[in-house]
Order: sequence, then C-alpha cells, then structure tokens
Amino acid sequence: MSLAEKRPVRSRAVPRQLWVERLQRFADSGASVVAFCHNEGISSHAFYYWKNKLQPHAPDGGQPRLLPVRLKDAAPVELALPNGCVLRLAPGCDLDFVRCLVDALGGEPC
Repeated sequence: MSLAEKRPVRSRAVPRQLWVERLQRFADSGASVVAFCHNEGISSHAFYYWKNKLQPHAPDGGQPRLLPVRLKDAAPVELALPNGCVLRLAPGCDLDFVRCLVDALGGEPC
C-alpha cells in the first residue's frame, strides 16, 4: 500500500468553513487577536493568513486603505495648513514631495 493510499482525502471546504466560523467568533468576542488566538490554540500567523484569505477587503482596525488615485481632467487641489500656508497641488504631483513640503512648512504630517 502506497503512502498516498493511506492518507484520507480531505475537502478544502472543511478548513475554510472552520475558519469562517472562527473569524465570526473572533468578531463577536471583543477580544484582542493575541487573547483570541491563545484561547483557540492557534497561531496569530494562521489567524492573519485566514483572515486575509477570507476577508481581503476588510483591513484591520476598520481603517480605510488609502490607494493612489489619478483623476482624468482633474482640477488642482488646494491644501490649507493650520499655520495659514496654502498649497496648490496639480493633479499627479509627487505625494512624497508634498509630504516633505508640509513637514517643512510646519503643518500636521500627512
């Protein structure tokens, strides 16, 4: 009998459903990831792997993901800093340069 014949055939749906249920328990628990993983006897690495696999568009902490966007035929944007400086930004400008400029002018970091 070969090694392949000894192994039971497992469905991929079983672990997936187990993790769907586990992530729902986590959402309902109000516990931290560390405490939840300890109570479940799982690693935080496995938790985040499955969380990202099953919920790729649900970032941690409920914070939105900021992605670069380019608008076609967009108008310039004005950025008014608390110190009274106003920056007029052309569409497609270098955001790293803008961050450095805001920092140099004493505004809040972007």
